[in-house]
Amino acid sequence: MANQQHLELLRQGGADTWNTWRRSHPATVPELHGADLSGADLHNYNLSMANLREANLHHANLSSSDLIEANLNGANLANANLSGARLIEAKLTLSDLRNANLADADLSGADLTEANLMAANLRGANLNWARLTDALISLEQLSTVKSRREEMF
Repeated sequence: MANQQHLELLRQGGADTWNTWRRSHPATVPELHGADLSGADLHNYNLSMANLREANLHHANLSSSDLIEANLNGANLANANLSGARLIEAKLTLSDLRNANLADADLSGADLTEANLMAANLRGANLNWARLTDALISLEQLSTVKSRREEMF
């Protein structure tokens, strides 16, 4: 479950306060597992390596946020704004990204196994080496991405 102190700081402080706290506590992993952050304005937040597993981020604004290596497995990100977000090596297995805005997001090396990306905006997104095994995504969506490289086996 979510750490109440982390949750309170996230909700009340704003991006500058949160990001300052993160810089002051670099070894602390934000524990936000299962948190209800639906509709939250998390624009420009540093959430790298955060545990957001099974969090409710429906309609949240995560644009330009840093989610590098964040655990978002099973998270509800439907209708979330992730435009310009850095999701490098993020774990998004079984996440719900329906109608999410991922325009210009960097999903390099992200694990999107069994994620639902139906109707998500991927225009200009970087999907280099992203894992899309059994993900719900259309070829039309993939045709709009900026870059998509796959490992050669």
